[in-house]
Amino acid sequence: MTRAPAQRIAAFALALIALTAGSGCSAFKAPETRPCGWLDLPGDTPPAGQDRPRIALLVDASPSTRPDRDTEPDTLVPDWAATVLSQRAAALPKLEGAELSVAAFGGTRATVDWNVDRVSVPPVKGNDTLKKDRRSARRGCLEDRLRKLSARAPGTSRTDLLGALAAAGERLGPGGKRTIVVATDGLTNTGCADLRSAGFDGGDEIEAVVRNCRGAGELPNLTGAEVSMVGLGRSARGAAPSSPQTAWLTELWERLCRATGASSCDVTATARTQPAAQRGGSIGVGEPAVTFPAVSERPAGRIITLTLPGSVLFATDRAELSPTAREALDRSARRIRELGALSVAVLGHTDSRGSEEQGERLSLARAQAVRLALQDRGITVASARGYSDERPKCHPEYLDGLPQHSAMACNRRVEINVTLRRR
Repeated sequence: MTRAPAQRIAAFALALIALTAGSGCSAFKAPETRPCGWLDLPGDTPPAGQDRPRIALLVDASPSTRPDRDTEPDTLVPDWAATVLSQRAAALPKLEGAELSVAAFGGTRATVDWNVDRVSVPPVKGNDTLKKDRRSARRGCLEDRLRKLSARAPGTSRTDLLGALAAAGERLGPGGKRTIVVATDGLTNTGCADLRSAGFDGGDEIEAVVRNCRGAGELPNLTGAEVSMVGLGRSARGAAPSSPQTAWLTELWERLCRATGASSCDVTATARTQPAAQRGGSIGVGEPAVTFPAVSERPAGRIITLTLPGSVLFATDRAELSPTAREALDRSARRIRELGALSVAVLGHTDSRGSEEQGERLSLARAQAVRLALQDRGITVASARGYSDERPKCHPEYLDGLPQHSAMACNRRVEINVTLRRR
């Protein structure tokens, strides 16, 4: 029996709806013009008795995460979109059935831009091949949106990572399964975790930051949430941190994360990168820089003193040179040769913590490690001595009974005294 035209039209319409369901396109009326429209749909109310998982993805859009005019085109800089989507918590199957929010952040919790706001992500449908294709299309939409957010001109000259986490906690609300994924260099320069004067060395300094944030009431309440922070130390400007400095920064944010009450804190320095020429986006406003201690030079008559911070060379309370100490030592050896040294002496220094015996032992061991490293580079070293805390460079180490960690970090150092020939 032949179907009536109206029946055939209805059957065709139902078949087409079934084919496009779960494809990731938001509007059946024009999928070819808005293939990523699903990112802009308001979330629906979950069925009674169901608590939909809630996921927030954030990218650091502060000036330090983007190249400036001095950045060479082939310099590798963070690719936050690829970094976020490389995380297991942001995998497309994890997002399906969840409520998704996506934002860029900078100076305060009030400046967090929720570009994708509580969107319900429906599961994809179809056979395995269709699911793979549809998830790939959705990933492309999400990656494109994250790139656009990362490229936007910063609206502030500050970075407040704790503020961004607080905004995410407020957006997701209390209770239920909540996940926060943040791609950031972690170089906060405002609020209780301001790192502009940090020494990037030692657990006591980390304890002081956590204590300061708790006392200031700036720790967000993320009780029960799963938090992933990725890209720590991977800024697009300035000198890169040494391995011990990166480890310190990672430990700091892991401690701050745990202090929020989060059920899990996965904090790493891993990040996807791309050449600066491909990064695009506005340079934006300037930003107070968070700098890592580096080699400095000070002349005094015939003696030139090269100072290498302990955090550049060693892990906390260790005398074994870190892998990333090589660059600082190579640079020091080149400079000594340029100066045409008559003699070279290496002096180790510590801060005032610990016993006198411990300080003497550690400062001497560090001086001897640098002496051997310089000799391996063809530099003759006349002597190596450890002075413990006898010759502090920065004061005070304690103020009103509280440790001043930036001063302590300044005092943990190795000095290379280069005596010049008479001219």
